[in-house]
Amino acid sequence: MWFRDFLGKFFTTKTDVVVGETLKATIFFKELAIQNCIRAIANTLVMAEFETFENGVEIKGPNHYLFNVEPNPNQNAVEFWSEVITRLVYDDECLVIQQGDYLYLAKSFSKIDSAFYEDTFTNVVVKDLGLKRGFKSSEVLYFKLHDTKVKKIINGLFIDYAQLLGSAMSGFKRNNRNKGILRVKTLINEKDREFYEDLMNDKFKKFFNSENAVLPLQDGYSYEELKGNNTGVKDSRDIKNLINDIFEMVASGFSVPLGIAKGDVATVDGITDNFLMQCINPKAKLITAELNRKYYGKDAYLKKSYVKMNTSRIRNVDLEKISKSAEVLFRIGVNAIDDNLKMLGREPLNTNWSKERYVTKNYQSVEAIQQEKSLKGGEKWWKIWNKGQLI
Repeated sequence: MWFRDFLGKFFTTKTDVVVGETLKATIFFKELAIQNCIRAIANTLVMAEFETFENGVEIKGPNHYLFNVEPNPNQNAVEFWSEVITRLVYDDECLVIQQGDYLYLAKSFSKIDSAFYEDTFTNVVVKDLGLKRGFKSSEVLYFKLHDTKVKKIINGLFIDYAQLLGSAMSGFKRNNRNKGILRVKTLINEKDREFYEDLMNDKFKKFFNSENAVLPLQDGYSYEELKGNNTGVKDSRDIKNLINDIFEMVASGFSVPLGIAKGDVATVDGITDNFLMQCINPKAKLITAELNRKYYGKDAYLKKSYVKMNTSRIRNVDLEKISKSAEVLFRIGVNAIDDNLKMLGREPLNTNWSKERYVTKNYQSVEAIQQEKSLKGGEKWWKIWNKGQLI
């Protein structure tokens, strides 16, 4: 009886193994994929600059400093917006409140929806401080992605993938562990019990875990390693392929290219544009729309006082690639010298001549072309452009 109970210590049911591996696979690889995607989105968005405008002119005033440098006394802009974006993507929503001249991210809150009146936010907690008052929708910045269904689909698919991954991991371990036969010539009695327990509990463990080892056996015992034990050995490719499938599924749900989600820097250059278009720009639009709606308001926005999240400077500037674009934009009068300097991530000169726009014909200034009366069709061409407000 004791022998049967003793053997039970060394064996677990198949169900126990699969459930254990499934749980590990679900939690670890799912979270790893999600965190990689969220980190990629947050790290990319914080590279964008908030450009603030007053009456159509870009101004670096208090709002520019608030959004780009110091949203609150405890965080710089990178820390603050990284936390906001992470919470937004992970929880599908986040709440930012204004206290004095600063912005703070709510750790938790409750939202009361209303059909025809403003929504109300209660039970707002900032860090560990619970705020007693409630907030109307017009008093806060509330960001929501509406990606809840995507996450539910991902969670549903993970149930099947976790089982497959758990089985693959179990098979990998099972096919790569040491296996053998312990032959016992006589029945194990109470007299041999101590030696047998020591052999199974201690000696075999040390023997299998050591690079070089000798297994001492007494008369009546012999150990034979199963021949061809390694013929069915599997490498980790099956597991890696399943993990790649998990990453691909999560990346697709978050609109993040697989190469970026996996940190594959070799392919980043070719997929950055798609990443910006499908994932980054919509979230930047969401943030700036809420800032303009709540922080600036309708009257200021219609008078061209607003904030814009410029994502065009996220990419590393390749001077050779951008030089042709900058030259063309300058030549047709779209960009001034200051505009091209901004494209390169440099500070504009802010002089009268650096703000002038030039067009083709030996790169003369627009004013010079406007004053030149002798060009055939030139005056008419300029009037058409001027009327169309292209310059």
